[in-house]
Amino acid sequence: MSNVVNLAVAVADALAEYNAEVLYFPTFDLRDLETMRVIVVPVNPEYKTVSRAAHEELLKVQIGFLKRGCEDELDSLLQTVEGLGLSFLNKKLANATCVCVAYNPIYSPEHLRERGQFTSVIELTFKKICS
Repeated sequence: MSNVVNLAVAVADALAEYNAEVLYFPTFDLRDLETMRVIVVPVNPEYKTVSRAAHEELLKVQIGFLKRGCEDELDSLLQTVEGLGLSFLNKKLANATCVCVAYNPIYSPEHLRERGQFTSVIELTFKKICS
């Protein structure tokens, strides 16, 4: 299994209390989102030379949070998502350390307004040095 897929599985395991699952092509109907769905997707690994004998891997995963919702729940959902994202910073999983947490988007106003769906995506970047 590739390093980025191993990392995605480790992130999903770390989010087991939210029933997180690794999916490659996540699609859902709104009726499937009564409870929070947490999806982990491996994305865009990068490799950089550190020396002649070593390289750096920047492994990225995105965590999607989907839930049927309304504006009344927004503050609570945002606190949950922000807290979960920050909980990964400096955390070591699958022999790599989380060096960056980005929210893109922290929530989608369009999804909330048009579909009544809370959608948030966290992108985690993990760094791993390999020789």
